[in-house]
Amino acid sequence: MKKIDAIILNKNDNVATSLKKLNSNEKIILKIEDDFVHFTVKDSIKIFHKFSLRNIRKGDKVFKYGEVIGIATKEIKKGKHVHVDNITSLRV
Repeated sequence: MKKIDAIILNKNDNVATSLKKLNSNEKIILKIEDDFVHFTVKDSIKIFHKFSLRNIRKGDKVFKYGEVIGIATKEIKKGKHVHVDNITSLRV
């Protein structure tokens, strides 16, 4: 069994959640459904923090676990940290 570094629970998600601290430009393994995918994060990512799986434009919905969790307040490049500085939460 391959060791995965981040989780994605829904094929429509545009962010993943790290399962360990990730270093900038680290090559990691993601599992998307039954496929293992190699991916490079662009920022340092703390454990359990999110990073973008693809480019997200300002105003786009941010999907995690198949649910909309927020709206991008600025462009987020693929592999970059996704947090309160670049999304507005839709959760109360």
